[in-house]
Amino acid sequence: KPLQDRPTVFFEIIQRKGSLSFGKGNFKALFVSIEKEQEKRGTL
Repeated sequence: KPLQDRPTVFFEIIQRKGSLSFGKGNFKALFVSIEKEQEKRGTL
């Protein structure tokens, strides 16, 4: 949820050592949460 009165942009850099996958479950959860916030604001 944005802390300011306008939407913000963020970049997340993740370093994975020894992992065999990208972590698509985490990415999907982030995407779903962003969509829910957009739905609440009516900007989906």
